[in-house]
Amino acid sequence: MKLKFIIFSILLLFNLTALADNGAAKSEKISNWKSFSLPDKTSRQSKMLVGWNGRRLVVKLKPKAGEGGYSLAKRVLVPEYRSLKTIRKYSKTRNLYKHRYITFPLKVINGDIRSSALKASFLNDKATHKYWQHHVTYKWETTSMIAGLFTKKGIKAGNLVRFNKMRRNGNVLQIGDIIKIPWKWISPELKLRQFAVKPPLKLKQDKSGKLFAQYQMQTGDTLYSSVVIRFTGRLLNDEVNQIANQLLKLNNISEARLIQNRQKIKIPLELLSEEYIGSKKNENLPRNISSTPKNAENIEAQKINSLKSVPKAKVDKKIKNKPNTISSKSNSSDKKNVHKIHVILDSGHGGGDPGAIAGSKKNKDLIYEDEVVYDISRRVTELLKNHGIIVHNTLADPNQKKPIRFLSHKHDKDEQLLVTPRYLNRNSRTGANMRVYLVNHIFHKLKKKKVPKKNILFISLHGDALHSSLRGAMVYYPDRRLRRGMFGLKHKIYRKRKEYNPSLTYKPSDNLYSEKLSKSFGKIIINEFRKSKLPTHRVSSAVRGYLYRKGRKTLPAVLRYSKVPTSVLVEIANLNNKHDRRSLLKSKTRQQIALAITNSVVANFGRTSGLVAKL
Repeated sequence: MKLKFIIFSILLLFNLTALADNGAAKSEKISNWKSFSLPDKTSRQSKMLVGWNGRRLVVKLKPKAGEGGYSLAKRVLVPEYRSLKTIRKYSKTRNLYKHRYITFPLKVINGDIRSSALKASFLNDKATHKYWQHHVTYKWETTSMIAGLFTKKGIKAGNLVRFNKMRRNGNVLQIGDIIKIPWKWISPELKLRQFAVKPPLKLKQDKSGKLFAQYQMQTGDTLYSSVVIRFTGRLLNDEVNQIANQLLKLNNISEARLIQNRQKIKIPLELLSEEYIGSKKNENLPRNISSTPKNAENIEAQKINSLKSVPKAKVDKKIKNKPNTISSKSNSSDKKNVHKIHVILDSGHGGGDPGAIAGSKKNKDLIYEDEVVYDISRRVTELLKNHGIIVHNTLADPNQKKPIRFLSHKHDKDEQLLVTPRYLNRNSRTGANMRVYLVNHIFHKLKKKKVPKKNILFISLHGDALHSSLRGAMVYYPDRRLRRGMFGLKHKIYRKRKEYNPSLTYKPSDNLYSEKLSKSFGKIIINEFRKSKLPTHRVSSAVRGYLYRKGRKTLPAVLRYSKVPTSVLVEIANLNNKHDRRSLLKSKTRQQIALAITNSVVANFGRTSGLVAKL
């Protein structure tokens, strides 16, 4: 009996081991496929798979809903293979199904998809100063295959073998080997670019071969504002201090005060803001190809010059021109076309949500973000209406219908969001989401009335709470990469409102269009602030498409999901900065800010068609 039990136990153990091995093998087979999607494509339909099918590297993708063979070929294939015949060859059927994968070899796939597929397959690959560095990751890799995937026509395996001094090993590769591919050999279709940084930064390389950015400190520079805030784009107090401490440790500096003039500061590349990350053009591209037109500077100069003359052209001659003022009366032509210009004006926070709170009663500079921006919104509303522009407010305070001279040192909680029924703002997140529905509802309503999209602006007013070293205004525009394919919430508190929309959808083309218009308008606002001698952030960072929070790019929901093509969020000042804070407590400063914003709206329409945009 004991012998039978022992034999049974051995057999059972053997079977369990075999099952475990089979499970592992199955798991390995599944993990062969890597999921990826194209940059800026957030919809589920953009998800694709790349993997080794036993003979070659292939891509699996699905047709979109309603997409035919010709449309699919145009979307995913290179020109030389772009035909219905190619689609039928690899789909192995005359009908396309949106839930069925089609397997394509990489040679027929366009450069965008191929580049993303290679990056997903070879996660350790990276761009260096002199070459593309490929890390051998799989057993099936050969120099011939690598040459076929990464290099242009005419570059073969022998070129890679000789450049990497691999003659002794021949064509045999091992996992972990590094293959260096000079940039001049890289296929231009892949759109891989040599990594670079923009001045005043310099690209350097340490002994281990790791790249980093280097900045040489100048007279008057500080680590916090001149390095961290400027080059990393971090603005929030905690994040600025965290990165500053990281840089001090990296550069073997005990205290920030000990940094000397002309001292070189090492900055990790992963911390750099996008505006200081560049890429050298591929040497394979023709010399006459340029990313910016030759007359770009002249065009921008013409725009700026045109802005200067816009307000004067529309001011009543009977009223004397004053700096930073707009006439309270409009021309008769303006009155006839008053319905053509609409501004959706949002005053941030409100109700039980005060937003940022800074200062103290002791120092007589206590300030609440919602109170100061609401007062400015009242001033902007009056100025715009006097100029013949229709204003749609998102927030109302029953006890303050007009601007006030002195801001209250007590938090007023009676502001209401103008949804139907009205919402007494108690929660910051709920209030932000409620604004998304309200703004888009107003926009949809105006479109139904045949108001052109370009004649509608959305402006959200806020006050910053950034690192105390920062001062001045900043404008955010909706970066297309941060917007999802749709916005939809199912909570009862939203469904009760008339403005509720179960599914707000966003097309990539609309997102790109909105980004361009909004960024342009943001530059106009900053220009008007500077003309009014109001403080703003430095030129390179005053207009931004995102904010870093906990190391991730983000934007307030009301801006990210606004369907109004021209949408901006204006941070009027930094409440954590004592100079900004004390200036905002003055009625004169708040009026100057309101005038600058009003002038921006006028200038935006005045660039092309005078004050009133034409149908």
